Amino acid sequence: MEDWLETVKQLLPRVVTSDYMAILEENAEALGFSRGCMMENAGSATARFIASKTNVKGKRFLILCGTGNNGGDGFVVARHLRNMGAHITVVLVGRPQDIRSIEARINWNLISHMDDVEKIIVSDSSETGIVKKLLEVCDYVVDSMLGTGFRGVLKEPFASIVRELNSSNRIVFAVDVPTGLGSESIRESLIVKASYTVTFHKVKDFLQKSQYAGEIATVDIGIPLEAELYTGPGDVRRVIKSRKKHSHKGDYGYVLVVGGSETFSGAPALAALSALRVGAGLSLVAAPESVAGSIRAMSPDLVVYELPGKYLSNEALPLLSEIMRKADSLVIGPGLGIRGETIETVKNLIEEARSKSLPTVVDADGFKSLKSSPELLKGTIATPHHGEFKYVFGKETKEKWFENLPTLIELSRKYEFTILLKGFETIITDSSRLKVNKHATPGLAVGGTGDVLSGIIATFLAWGNSGFTSAAAAAYVHGEAGLKAVEEKGFHITASDLVEKIPGVMKMFDKEE
Repeated sequence: MEDWLETVKQLLPRVVTSDYMAILEENAEALGFSRGCMMENAGSATARFIASKTNVKGKRFLILCGTGNNGGDGFVVARHLRNMGAHITVVLVGRPQDIRSIEARINWNLISHMDDVEKIIVSDSSETGIVKKLLEVCDYVVDSMLGTGFRGVLKEPFASIVRELNSSNRIVFAVDVPTGLGSESIRESLIVKASYTVTFHKVKDFLQKSQYAGEIATVDIGIPLEAELYTGPGDVRRVIKSRKKHSHKGDYGYVLVVGGSETFSGAPALAALSALRVGAGLSLVAAPESVAGSIRAMSPDLVVYELPGKYLSNEALPLLSEIMRKADSLVIGPGLGIRGETIETVKNLIEEARSKSLPTVVDADGFKSLKSSPELLKGTIATPHHGEFKYVFGKETKEKWFENLPTLIELSRKYEFTILLKGFETIITDSSRLKVNKHATPGLAVGGTGDVLSGIIATFLAWGNSGFTSAAAAAYVHGEAGLKAVEEKGFHITASDLVEKIPGVMKMFDKEE
């Protein structure tokens, strides 16, 4: 498959949201592409674009900067335009001590040491008169006040500055996005009317629809394709549910795991315990009476329901239907076995989950139960390893991950489900999007780790995330937990070790409202 890179590019978005950009910037940083490098590349590319539109030498540029990273980009623009021979005045809207990021502070410090660059601080609306005077004498304006992270309505002194700028009739170059413009812009009168917008990496969705962006130029700032393709911490931050001070367990999702049989008790317990470690409000396990007691004894944190018989059968469906009403997501499969009656019950259960719009992870024996009815995968997230994949679809997988893309995309599209093909390089696709998790360790090649992954996915689903985003984030968390476990114990870990490492992974993403 020589054209695999083109296949990958087709599954990455051409137009992106602000949230998507935040994700890939965090992922790029995790890959080693620093935010400082991004800022330098963004500012220098903007300066080159400006120089392509006008002879900057000897011209007067007013560069309006905020205290965030968009302002940091503006500091870099100022430095490069000055080096090209322009006369520069930088207006910092806010106090220098409020400049938020290290990268922006570094670039402000560089500007501070340039004696031929005029620096003006505007921290109050009463001081915006100076901006009006500067607009009267400048040739061009660079708007670098607020970027893609802006939400809501502009506050002072930004609002007054935008009004003065829009009434000045100056040519304005907006850095990434015009100040005040965003996916949730409320008052159009408080949006900078740009002549040109130099946006980074990819076009933002709200730019295309805006009359304020002017001519849009998309410039490359060096973010590698891998920041979008490979899972990273940004994918996890995307699915996190913040904690409210006044809340209860129901706010954080009830995960139901249906699994277990006379032989297997550990698998459903591992899935349920991992859901709790991620942050689910409650983990419910529905298991045959032959193993329910054993699962209950493993942890007092699990709510265990006994299903009639040694194996899952249709006799359990009335009780399962009642339990499912309490759940926000479902995992079906860990340790079930594939006896004939169990297979039929799995099919019935998946159909009922779909009728209840209950997000469902089909794992292990649950997935194998659909060999004769793969159409039941519609709307689910399936998590087979290579052997299970071959068992159900009769297709051999290839050694190189990208060689499997055509088959996975075809099947995902045909049966309308999200597939997560487990392996050292885990592939996640819903036929229109693609993620690959390379954040892993061979230490994960031990029984039960796949059950842990299912519980992680189910928790993210219970928080209201899509199947694709839940699976991508879970693959990263699973891999990071494995790396932490191996760091401590070498290649001698168990799935239980993995469960215990999940809180250490999730802690960095905790948010409190």
